[in-house]
Amino acid sequence: MFNLEWIVIRFSSLFTLFGVIIDSEIVFFIIGFLLVHISLGVSSILHDYIHIKKIKYFFIFLVKVLSMEIVKNIMEFFF
Repeated sequence: MFNLEWIVIRFSSLFTLFGVIIDSEIVFFIIGFLLVHISLGVSSILHDYIHIKKIKYFFIFLVKVLSMEIVKNIMEFFF
């Protein structure tokens, strides 16, 4: 059967992918916002579910260090 929705969804994602590949500034903004989103999400989970302060602050410190390491690796990959 011919499903127009399936074709439209596939072509829109394909055109979006080509636009992202061509425009590198958008990629940097998306990666930056993604890292901030992940960092804030993990930090809020740690604040909600870990009640021992020393362990909580240690894990939050690890999240910040890992975020910096991920940014460093992404910058090495693109440059």
